[in-house]
Amino acid sequence: MEYFTYPITVEREGRKYYAYSEDFPGVYGLGKTIEEAKASILRAMRIYIRECRAQRKPIPRARTVYAETISIAL
Repeated sequence: MEYFTYPITVEREGRKYYAYSEDFPGVYGLGKTIEEAKASILRAMRIYIRECRAQRKPIPRARTVYAETISIAL
C-alpha cells in the first residue's frame, strides 16, 4: 500500500463545510461538519488518484511543504 500526504483546507460556507486541496484542482468535499467535509475530500482524492493510475497519468505531488495558522495583533 502506498501513502500520499497532501494538505487540505476546510472552509465554512453558511451551514456547510467545504474542503479542497490546491494539489487537486477541481476536486472538492462537502459536509455538514468538518469531519464530513474531510471524509468527502479524501474519497474524492482517492478516486482522482485511481483515475490517474487507470489513465497512466502522473499522480499529483504535494506542492505545499509547510503551512501554519498565525495570529496577528493590531
